[in-house]
Amino acid sequence: MIEINLLPGGDKRRPTRQSAAPASSRRALKVPGFGADPWMVGLGAAAVLLLLAAAGIWWSTASATTRLESQIAQEVTDSTRYAATIDLVTSLRARQDTIQQKIEVIRSVDTRRYVWPRVLDEISRSVPAFTWLGKMESAEGDGGPTLTLEGSAGSTQALTRFMKNLEASPFIRDVTLVTTEQVEAEGRTLNRFTLEARYEAPDSTFIETIPVVVVSN
Repeated sequence: MIEINLLPGGDKRRPTRQSAAPASSRRALKVPGFGADPWMVGLGAAAVLLLLAAAGIWWSTASATTRLESQIAQEVTDSTRYAATIDLVTSLRARQDTIQQKIEVIRSVDTRRYVWPRVLDEISRSVPAFTWLGKMESAEGDGGPTLTLEGSAGSTQALTRFMKNLEASPFIRDVTLVTTEQVEAEGRTLNRFTLEARYEAPDSTFIETIPVVVVSN
């Protein structure tokens, strides 16, 4: 059916509800995009870069911290192991020094175990005729044993010969006449004397080898 409006102004169409909305409302519904503002685009990109940089710094710091903690733990372990090794080496050196001292004592005793038999043998060989020994004393010194001999000689020549014989021994040195006096004994005049001397370790070429058992043919 066709209707015709005969009223004046009836040819104007009734505005629809949608077209009657204010222009300001239509502009409020429109959301602007970032592509329309370069400054907003740059600000967003800068924010993204800052976030990435912060994440990178945090990751590198965490990795460095982990490496340092691992290195510290390894160094602590090595230090503990080295300390135990140092203690062991120190203990072994102390034991080595003690053993070396014992060896030196044993060597010294072994070296001097034949000293007095040799000294007595040398003195007995050096005593000339008309000379008698009455006393012999010894004392340990820095340079070796010190000897003190007391006796009597029938003459001054006998005493002089005795001193020369002692000096000629490779085991005795520094023979010194301490005292001498003339005494009467059994109707004879004797020279009573006191001598001092020192033991001397001879060269190995002077040491004689004497067999313990003599085999007769």
